[in-house]
Amino acid sequence: MAVPLGALAGLRDTGPADPKTVLHLAVELQPKADLDGLAAQMSDPTNPAHRRPLTLQAFLDRFARTQDNRAIGALLRSHGGTDVEVAGDGLIAGALMRISEAEKLFGVHWDKWTDGTRTVIAPSGPLNVPFGGVRDVRGAIVATSPRLADTRPSFTYFRGDWYEPVRFRSMTDAINEGGAGERIVLVEDASDRFDVNDVRKFLAAEGAPPGADMSRVTERSYVFKSASSECGRDDRGQEAGLDVSSAITMAPMAEVIADYDDVCGGGNDGTLALARAIDLDPTVLVFPAVVGPVDTTIAARYGLTPLPQLEATVRGIPLVAPAGDEGAYGFKENGIERPRVAWPCASIYVICAGGTQLGDRDGVADEGPWNDLGHATGGGISGEPRPAWQNAPGDFLFSPRYVTNRIIPDVSGDAAGHLRVYWHGYGLGGVGGTSESAAIVGAELAAINSLVAAPRRLVTPADLYVLARAAPAAFRDVLRENDRGWKDNTLRPRPAPLPKGFKGFLPSPPPLVKGCPDQQPDGCTVTTGFDAVTGIGSLKERAAVDAIRSQ
Repeated sequence: MAVPLGALAGLRDTGPADPKTVLHLAVELQPKADLDGLAAQMSDPTNPAHRRPLTLQAFLDRFARTQDNRAIGALLRSHGGTDVEVAGDGLIAGALMRISEAEKLFGVHWDKWTDGTRTVIAPSGPLNVPFGGVRDVRGAIVATSPRLADTRPSFTYFRGDWYEPVRFRSMTDAINEGGAGERIVLVEDASDRFDVNDVRKFLAAEGAPPGADMSRVTERSYVFKSASSECGRDDRGQEAGLDVSSAITMAPMAEVIADYDDVCGGGNDGTLALARAIDLDPTVLVFPAVVGPVDTTIAARYGLTPLPQLEATVRGIPLVAPAGDEGAYGFKENGIERPRVAWPCASIYVICAGGTQLGDRDGVADEGPWNDLGHATGGGISGEPRPAWQNAPGDFLFSPRYVTNRIIPDVSGDAAGHLRVYWHGYGLGGVGGTSESAAIVGAELAAINSLVAAPRRLVTPADLYVLARAAPAAFRDVLRENDRGWKDNTLRPRPAPLPKGFKGFLPSPPPLVKGCPDQQPDGCTVTTGFDAVTGIGSLKERAAVDAIRSQ
């Protein structure tokens, strides 16, 4: 079985990989029927299958291979796999496995590739899978991706602030009683668990979301880890706490599950974590993590569409993921200086959430693009074909006539940490990212869907564009600069500091990378209507519910 090796472009083979390196393997079985075809049909608003989701039992009857899946789990265990998991959908089994054991199982060696700045560990040839009917083996490649430097601010009359949940809801047109009967599952890394007392304090504080109750917030752990900064943030629970608090704020009547799993380990694309999250029978699924960049097509680097994305589509479960916190890069890899979008956000089966910043402009509530000069909302134009449904009012330069590739994000939400949350007992704001945006958008979908008829639920990315064409007022169009004066998603890295007493030629400054270079010479910028920084804009719950009910 061939492994997609797009991550090796420009790298050289430096010899065998460390045999002790641990792979996060997820083995996908070929479904009994054409799941790819059905998911494509159901994501197309012009197809009769659209908005006709399958029940869990109907999905299992039609696609699952439960006995074979258990056999795959036994195979992984017999070859040294640990934490072996067989997902309830009957199609995915996964395990942690050292390269030394994986080489024996798959009959191929793993090598280390590098260019001096980036490092990728990948098999030297196709995997020999000793089992029939395997669709894909995910997690066979491990790539490292350092982060980007900070930059400097500028001036504007727009000002952001920290807002209590009630005020935050009023600025986003949140609807009362939103989320009843909905179950939001947030897939979080087990290294970053929140303190339940922080959520209790959040709900007990002044300005708490009306109707929210701690009894509807639960935790579920598939994996146990020590607290660490494995996910790139040294905040010890701030990420999960922020995501849960954001979801409660926008859908206070919904059930919210913090689903702790292993999503930040090297080479892990989240396939197994998503499969296990789907076992919790969510009505909305949020994967608030960026796995990696997309250079050209998704298939070149990540292979086939992961089965959980397809399953969520055919079972009518909106799947929301963040656009990334690396501005025009979407996801930054040291040594590559060109705009790229993020995975899994670029998938046509994923609702891609970009970042905005709530604030006031001369005393009037407003919303600008998120760009704190160290991070900015990811977004841009991918290498994937643009689906027919991706069309919205005010396309301007991004009309299908001129841009034939999928653009992300689809919609946006606050990423600037302007919701007041609690961390280790302290109330604070200012910690955000498009992971927060994904939790906000997912909860907004839960709130809207809880108040409209089942055939009108917002489930796929296409549903958002259909709504935008029919009812533009269901979205707040983001079209002006943020509170630092920028109206784009371009990062402006500072030059590295010079040593004391340095003499000689000054080194070249870091390059300024701008997104959308073929369409907008100055980079991706917010414009009236649909753009590659904020998408259609941010959802307005009340207006969306009214528009859907009137259709």
